[in-house]
Amino acid sequence: MSMDERRSVRALALALLLTLALMVVGAAQADAPTQRKGPNGHRLVLVPAGKYTLGSAKSAMRNPPHVVTVKSFSIATTETTNAQFAAFVKATGYVSDAEKNGAGKVFFEGMRDWEWEQVKGADWRHPSGPGGRSWEELRDHPVTQISGSDALAYCQWIGGRLPTLDEWEIAARAGATTRYPWGEDFDPKRANVWNGVGHEHNTREDGFVYTSPVKSFPPNAWGLYDVIGNVFEYCAGLPRDARPGDAAHLMAGRGGSWWCSFGTCHFFNLVDIGRMDRHGSLSNQGFRLVMDAAE
Repeated sequence: MSMDERRSVRALALALLLTLALMVVGAAQADAPTQRKGPNGHRLVLVPAGKYTLGSAKSAMRNPPHVVTVKSFSIATTETTNAQFAAFVKATGYVSDAEKNGAGKVFFEGMRDWEWEQVKGADWRHPSGPGGRSWEELRDHPVTQISGSDALAYCQWIGGRLPTLDEWEIAARAGATTRYPWGEDFDPKRANVWNGVGHEHNTREDGFVYTSPVKSFPPNAWGLYDVIGNVFEYCAGLPRDARPGDAAHLMAGRGGSWWCSFGTCHFFNLVDIGRMDRHGSLSNQGFRLVMDAAE
């Protein structure tokens, strides 16, 4: 084979490789859901209608394997922030449950596992109490000290709603079949949870003790941030083992939070379903917006 022929073969091979690479990129882009701007600064991901396999045989908390069929819906890429909730309050004059009750539950590093303190003046404006940082200092952090009723009120104002348990899991998985969006093993650099053996000391492997700004960690394959950790996210409906009458005081929650550790609330995964007080206000509870696709 002559020099010119060898050059022609190499050029053809490079062209074929480039074509294949472009095809792979194009296919990946086609598989990625569409994103759009939503109201009040939200960015929404459109989740396609279809059948999805959810749950796990290894789930310890009420989520066995099952297949669901859902209509398309849009879900916010981040948890609702303090700035977004402040815009809602400014527009409506809404008063949260914690403000009405005059207190919310707060956790501080150094307290024992499962120990929470009812702090006067703790609410979404002052999530750790009057002596802590205000919402203005935490504008891009997820709003906390939010009850289920508060979350529902915000969603209704926007024209949206909370995700169902299945919708949350579909969006959080983004096609993943593993326990976490990135694989089977937990990576402390990918989510804001409690680092350390106990709550008396946080080893700060993820860089934070309490809430972190949204988008501080890599998103999942569909562009959703903090589906694992940061704040526990209210979902519409009840845990699957709920009893008649529980709806008056109970809601389901997904994803875990900055407070959750392997030794306590280990719900920071794509599988397990937590139980949340519908009327409770804590510094690790927030929510994510969903809107029906037609809207």
